[in-house]
Amino acid sequence: MITLENVSLRYAKGDPWALQDVDLDVTRGEFCFVVGQTGSGKSSLLRLVILEHEPTRGRVLVAGHDLGQLPHRRVHVLRRQIGTVFQDFRLLSGKTVYQNVAYVLQVLGAPGHEIRQRVPETLALVGLQERAKRLPHELSGGEQQRVAIARAMVNKPPILLADEPTGNLDPDTSAEIVAILERINRAGTTVVMATHDTSIVDQFRKRVVQLHEGRVVRDQAEGGYREVTR
Repeated sequence: MITLENVSLRYAKGDPWALQDVDLDVTRGEFCFVVGQTGSGKSSLLRLVILEHEPTRGRVLVAGHDLGQLPHRRVHVLRRQIGTVFQDFRLLSGKTVYQNVAYVLQVLGAPGHEIRQRVPETLALVGLQERAKRLPHELSGGEQQRVAIARAMVNKPPILLADEPTGNLDPDTSAEIVAILERINRAGTTVVMATHDTSIVDQFRKRVVQLHEGRVVRDQAEGGYREVTR
């Protein structure tokens, strides 16, 4: 589903390498943690997948598409297949929970009957059906992140990328958020989550890919967190 072949990334000439010689293959339906210290390359890796940047060298393939060969006019089509969740929730402050989630489908031109069906279903998936009329400032941090997840998933993308989605949350709320991601994964969505939260990685025991100074230093199925440098 997501493949990086000998990928290196440098943002500007003379800058240090953000990623170096990365080989990675995330299969359909997998849940993968990407871990490492700040500056290790976690966010850079995710940005390549959503075409925010192009690799300096190497190939990135997503859902069967070689991103280096993808015509510009097709980029938006590919991005519809990728839901994204970030540490900062990026909600529309003047819109209700329902409206925040519905907005994605409205932009995509979905008909009204489809919006009326999908939005409540997705809010139920993240346990927010009773908060549909609330504004973001009326929600806790964990609830706001649930809205962000619902917004990412309402279009039913086959891939979900989460970049430090628990970074602003307490441990119990963080576990609840990852449990939701795990439930989404069990339904068939490929999930890649970048995190530095070692307790979450230990608790959920998924595949762990560790980056250090832009290089993959560990790739372990169902591994907990342990610091590896080399």
